[in-house]
Amino acid sequence: MRDSATARLSPLSRATAPHSPAETRGTFARAAALVHRIIGAPDYSAYLRHATECHPEVAPLTEDEFLEERLEAKYSRPGQRCC
Repeated sequence: MRDSATARLSPLSRATAPHSPAETRGTFARAAALVHRIIGAPDYSAYLRHATECHPEVAPLTEDEFLEERLEAKYSRPGQRCC
């Protein structure tokens, strides 16, 4: 059931109504993750989730080791980049 303040808003106003700080942080976190995927930046938290779910018998890399490995993999193949 809608509260009376929300019921009076137009659909567009409801879409742009203020959100709680937690909702705003979640939105920014999702936007940041999307930008990281677009530019190809490594995502350590996604790596940790994958490593613990799919490879529990192997100790995951530290964040520094992970970043070093991803940068090495990205830049060690000179013919594989566009720029």
